[in-house]
Amino acid sequence: MNRKTIIILGLLLTTMSVYSQIEKPLRRSYPAKKTGENDSPYQKEGMLFRLKYEHADCSYEILINDMPVTSHFGLGERSGLTVNLNQYILQPGKQEVTIRLYPAKKDETVFAPSLSPNSSVKVEISKNKEPMSILDQMNAKDKGQQYQWQVLSYQTPKLDNKPQNFTEYKTSFILDNKDINWKIAGWDKSQNLQNSAKIRKEVDAFYSDFKKTLEEGNQQKYLSMLKQSIHEEAASTPWNKDAEKDLTKSMADYAVEKRSFIYPCPDAELKFYGGGKVVTLVCKDPQTYGYSPLISKTAKNMMPKAHTFYLHKPEGSDKLEILR
Repeated sequence: MNRKTIIILGLLLTTMSVYSQIEKPLRRSYPAKKTGENDSPYQKEGMLFRLKYEHADCSYEILINDMPVTSHFGLGERSGLTVNLNQYILQPGKQEVTIRLYPAKKDETVFAPSLSPNSSVKVEISKNKEPMSILDQMNAKDKGQQYQWQVLSYQTPKLDNKPQNFTEYKTSFILDNKDINWKIAGWDKSQNLQNSAKIRKEVDAFYSDFKKTLEEGNQQKYLSMLKQSIHEEAASTPWNKDAEKDLTKSMADYAVEKRSFIYPCPDAELKFYGGGKVVTLVCKDPQTYGYSPLISKTAKNMMPKAHTFYLHKPEGSDKLEILR
């Protein structure tokens, strides 16, 4: 869940407004699988693909294979942040990168009227061997062995002074067969949702159920809602055989934290990804524009969290499920 997804939002406490950045999702726990259930073969090592990104004077979305991996519609600039990409890679070959630029936010409820000549996003994608501790990296350097490679570096072109409130750029990188030792279904065979007359009603109902589940602290239901997303994220890092088991407790604990949902979103819209096979809800009001309509805070941690997740219907199913 970029994660189910629990993404940290900054909060201007003096004005009580959501601002600036979506951080890398919190470390999540993974429910243990039953023996023989969706087992992925353990690999002693593998490749981890990472996206490093920064931006200037704009809001933006960055997508891998038409799935959003990060976005920003708040105040401030962000530099040098990273996100792991393995769970967005379903097969070897060409991997498409899409960068969408929107006007920058100027204060808590106002966006610039258009992009500026300084608006830009820069992305770098690298791959490195895993598992690699700091000591392993030092030893590799001492022996002259390479453990990390750059696979893509791209910066959006300089814009002219022509007023525009949106622009999109595409680039790509190639993933070798030998570099992917995981197998996940993802959205490859999911149903197309864009032409469904009842999809908005179904999505609204899912969000209401998700909110109720957290309000009630229902651990088992919460974990079951995240089941596929959790499994595929763990499966896409196959060198960590204990991931799901080791992280279960922290996720279960998170589910029962007392929380309140804040910043009610009066107007949310559907956004489709994955070629129309994946859907999410985002707010349209100026204060929380671009973020999930589910934003909460707990007594333990006053930092608000936007619960962002992406829904799909698996092949042969009539129910929405969390994919990422």
